[in-house]
Amino acid sequence: MVALLALETTAELCSVAIGNNEMVLEDTRLAMRLHNEIVLSMVDAVLSASPIERDEVACVAFSAGPGSFTGVRIAAGIAQGIALAWDIPVCPVQTSKAMALSSLEQDCRLTEFVTSRRSRQSFVYVAGFNSRFGNLTTTSSDQLVDEKVYRVKHRIVSDSQVALSARHVLRIAQREVGGWLNAEQGLPVYVEGDTPWRGTEGR
Repeated sequence: MVALLALETTAELCSVAIGNNEMVLEDTRLAMRLHNEIVLSMVDAVLSASPIERDEVACVAFSAGPGSFTGVRIAAGIAQGIALAWDIPVCPVQTSKAMALSSLEQDCRLTEFVTSRRSRQSFVYVAGFNSRFGNLTTTSSDQLVDEKVYRVKHRIVSDSQVALSARHVLRIAQREVGGWLNAEQGLPVYVEGDTPWRGTEGR
């Protein structure tokens, strides 16, 4: 039974999960820009608490963005380091897709919808999803837009409504085995118009 380790460091909460098809164990803490200082100890904590042995972990999944530049770099760097040390692949997971899965857990009636995450000032990251027929598919890729002028006919689910979680990153990675990569290929995702500076840096 394939087991995965997953990291979510792109929001104020820092989250680490380990799991397989039968169970997921997750540790979530309020990081407040301290992700880099606590994430490795959280990895040790879930490994110690889980019945899954380290050598059973087949892949390290991480929330790859778009999102906080600091957060996505931390996730990618830690995931690469673990994958190299354990000689396993990584799986960069579209942060908005993990958020979409979290949204569906809260409201299974969602079909066509858009996720929205705060970037800086009035700008947000948006992506479109379809959950018909039991499959979560991306209908429009991540983009950075000004929410003052952005209009869409589908329901918008914002990051103030749902929490980002390593558990959802793990579940997406389980479905996307074809997206597993060599450690050095596990890179953050950025979108056109994004810049290294933002008012919410460190989230």
